[in-house]
Amino acid sequence: MKGVNVRDPVGFARTAWILLDWAASGFSTVLITLVVAYVERVVFAAGGWGLSGGVVWAWTLAAAMLLSAVLTPWAAAWADRRHAHERALLASTLVGAGGLIALALAPPVARLAVVLAIVAACVGFDLAQVFTGSLLPRIAGERDADRLSAYGFAAGYAGGAIALVAATAVVAAHDRLGLTAAGGLRLAFALTAAWWIAFSLPAMIARFGDGERARHAATSGRELLAFARSLAQPDAIDVPRHLGGVLLGTMLALGAVQTAIAQFSSLALERFDLDGPALVRLVLLVQAVALPGALGCGWLSTRFGRWPTATVCLGGWVAVLVLAWFIETPAQLYGLAVLLALVLGGIQSVLRASIAALAPEGRSGVTFGLMQVGSKLSGFVASLAFGAVQAITHDPRNGLAVLLVQLMAGWWFLRRLR
Repeated sequence: MKGVNVRDPVGFARTAWILLDWAASGFSTVLITLVVAYVERVVFAAGGWGLSGGVVWAWTLAAAMLLSAVLTPWAAAWADRRHAHERALLASTLVGAGGLIALALAPPVARLAVVLAIVAACVGFDLAQVFTGSLLPRIAGERDADRLSAYGFAAGYAGGAIALVAATAVVAAHDRLGLTAAGGLRLAFALTAAWWIAFSLPAMIARFGDGERARHAATSGRELLAFARSLAQPDAIDVPRHLGGVLLGTMLALGAVQTAIAQFSSLALERFDLDGPALVRLVLLVQAVALPGALGCGWLSTRFGRWPTATVCLGGWVAVLVLAWFIETPAQLYGLAVLLALVLGGIQSVLRASIAALAPEGRSGVTFGLMQVGSKLSGFVASLAFGAVQAITHDPRNGLAVLLVQLMAGWWFLRRLR
């Protein structure tokens, strides 16, 4: 069985791998609730640099995506050449958690430091996702990849919800702790960083196996060039002929989905003027519904195949983006959140499993790295366009058209999953 670690009969490696999603999701839920509220309601409450807080938030995420796209291919190629995916995962986690700690230490008046800390945390998170994905082929065969990927996302929703509840409790108790509201938020960021590191530790001691020892180029640059050429000439290193199309579709779809997730909280804040607790409740609802949704999509993928499951999830995302333009009441917003949650983890899970199954032997790092680069570049373009449309029209809903077009383009390329 491809890449499976037979030296771990008790499944510790699989448990440790699932905990990586549990750990990192604490950052993702806090990012789209407390961090966005901190940026838009505290640091840039009155705007700054000639921009509104919402535009600063959108372009901060765009900058993080662009930097991730620049760094990821070199880091992934290095990990493949040195067989150092575990070390790369550790370094990425420390960078991400370190960014959160820097955000906790920077005062709100240090606007540039706040933005840079958020960028660092997001880049570390993105790189950690690359190396989490690259370890999946080592612990799961093709039949198990869908199920294990779904378990990871389900654990992520549970862990993210618990971490968010804990962080919100700290913010709510800021008076009893002798802190300002901003101080409570900063303490919550530091505790989220500790959560991320603590639950990532099992993966640092687990045995994931060595994987296949493929021949590699002498430098990371040559490694990337060789892999890029192989996508045009798949037979060169046993690359499946449809890998290039699936990668391109995944890049476009995930870029649109990730941008939509990040902007959902901003839209809720600006369109419905939700306060912090209301936004947290909204995200907790999403997490609660997304957990069984991810498990259900994992079952569908195992039972009926990846393409039918991806089609259901992508159709759900199209519905989310279209309906988001028409919502007028908080009740409709919560209904939209439920629909989003049902397909949130499903599309990410099935695409992660698809890439893991198609990755050439010994090149899972560069395969997931290329996927991440494309996803972040497409997310960068989508975030930039979303922010520009919002700045011009003063209505965040109008940017949804950009995401819809990109998602449909990704869907067209992903038909190669058939």
